[in-house]
Parts: sequence; structure tokens; C-alpha cells
Amino acid sequence: MNKDDVMNVLSTIKYPGYSKSITDFKVVKDVEINGNTVDLLLNLGTADDKKRKIIYDEIREKLGEKGLEVKISTVQEKGTTVEQKHYVSSAKKRIAILSAKGGVGKSTFAVSLAIAMSKMGKKVGLFDADVHGPDVPRMLGLQKPARADKEKNLILPNEREGIYSMSLGYVVDPETPVIWKGAMVSKAIVELLQFTAWPEMDYFIVDLPPGTGDAALSINQNMDLDGAIIVTTPNSLAIMDAARATSYYNQLGTKVIGFVENSGYFVCDECGEKSYPFGNTEPIAIETQLKVPCLGVLPFEPKVEEAADDGNLFSALDTEFFKVMASIAEKIESELSN
Repeated sequence: MNKDDVMNVLSTIKYPGYSKSITDFKVVKDVEINGNTVDLLLNLGTADDKKRKIIYDEIREKLGEKGLEVKISTVQEKGTTVEQKHYVSSAKKRIAILSAKGGVGKSTFAVSLAIAMSKMGKKVGLFDADVHGPDVPRMLGLQKPARADKEKNLILPNEREGIYSMSLGYVVDPETPVIWKGAMVSKAIVELLQFTAWPEMDYFIVDLPPGTGDAALSINQNMDLDGAIIVTTPNSLAIMDAARATSYYNQLGTKVIGFVENSGYFVCDECGEKSYPFGNTEPIAIETQLKVPCLGVLPFEPKVEEAADDGNLFSALDTEFFKVMASIAEKIESELSN
């Protein structure tokens, strides 16, 4: 075996508690091969002896299956550890919900996805990363301050029907405008992630603000995302912006697993006819432009909009909107389980 072969084997070894491998985290600093002996230099970036042992044992097992004897030495480089960089490891899967522009229903989708997954029997976390316009508390009907666990010096997430949420709106007065520059935004996001007492969860959903600014970058730098979903409307300007956002996330190394076309059509209550308020762009045309699959086309339903404004999206579960949401949630689960 050569060095590339060894690295390919090591790339199959997950860092304990994360979906990414030890090579993704750049744990492997050097590989030397002498006959059937492999000398590895690792920077594990952790003080946890149990995690070290898990990694050592799996390396020896995987390379041993190839007939190789393994010698491991380590170096501790200065800087942040893996655990410090990547928060919310208590979630099995972490998903970012994003849009390239505002007004496409991204937050409504993020909260509705959390509800749909909760109805599937999943334990769900929902993080509102839009510090300038935190809408998640209102949509969940949870406009109350977060409580603190003073002994552990942690904030307790608010909970409703199996959804555990955290937002700056639980910490500051929701009527007070947040006038912060990029560094303050990043700090607020990291501290909310770090100092929230997140439970064990099946899915952790991040509602990002529109665009590709400081909040999006902070999430990518501080969380091991399993995938991202783009929300767009079918008009040409929104699709063009969504294509740029998709390219941005691909460059950051986060897989965009698909897009959702929101407000794709409207069904008249009187005649049952469909109309297309944002244009009748076929999903296949958007797939071609974004180069990712369509997860579903959501209708515009006034009942859903009213329920979101009233803080009770749970009251709209009998709508066509939530029937499509259930299908989207199943597709996401299937995609992330592969």
C-alpha cells in the first residue's frame, strides 16, 4: 500500500461523536511506510483519553486488516481542540436551513420542518441563528425568557411538543433592535451554541439568516454540519441568488442536499384551480441551475401564514402544506441516513 491508500482507509474512520472523519479534521499529520509498517503522526486535538483510545484502536483494526503493523506518535499543536470548534455533538444529525435572499419563507420552513420531524417521533433541536431578526420564538409561540441552570452555568432551551429551541429572542427583549457588527454576531452565535444545555437529539436544525454573511460562516466554523437545504421561491431572481448560495456552501465543504421550492402554487378555495403567484418554473429547471435535487414544492397557504404569525403552526397540520412537509422530512431522513 502507498500513502494514498493508507489515507483512504483512514478517511473511513469517524472522529468519535461526529459525522466527519479523522482526515476531515486533519488529525493525520504525516504517514511513513516501511515495508509492512506504517508510522503515523497524529494531532488529535483532544484531552479525552477515551476518544484517543477509540481512534487508536480503530486505526490499528482497519490498517491491520490490510496486513499492516501500525506505530502511532502524536503531537499537540497549539490552537482550538476539535471539541471546542464543533458544538452540539449531542445531535445525531445537524442541518442548516438557508436562503440567498429574504422573504422566501425560510424561517417558516425551518420551524415547519422541526414540527414535521417531531411528528415523526424524532427529538428535534432548533437554533435561531438570525440574531438581527429572531422569528423562531414567535412562530413556536414561545416568547418567554430562557431559564438558566445556575449550577452548571448553562441556559436551558425552551421546549414545545418535543422541539428544543434556542434564540437570541429568548435572551434579549424581542422588541429591542440588535445593532451589532460581524464580530459581535459571531460571538453571540458561538456562545448560544456553547452555553445551551442541549439534550440528546435526533436532528438539530439551524435557521440561518438570509445570505452568506457572518452568521453562516460562524455556523460552518463551529458546527459539524451534515448538510444544508436551500429555500427559494420559483422566480428567476431568487433562483439566481440561490445558485450563488449553493456554490458558497459547496466551497465551505458543506453538502447542499437539496432545495425546497416555497410558495410554488396557490389553490383557489372556490374553484380548486392552481395559480402561480411567483411564476410557474418547473422544479427540473431549478435543479439544473442549482445542481441539487428538489426535495418538494410547497404551496402558499394563508392558513399557514396566519398560524406562523399567531405563534401556532401546530394548528395547521391538516393543510396540504404540512402533507408536503411530511414528505420532505422523510426525504431528508433518507438522504442523511445514506
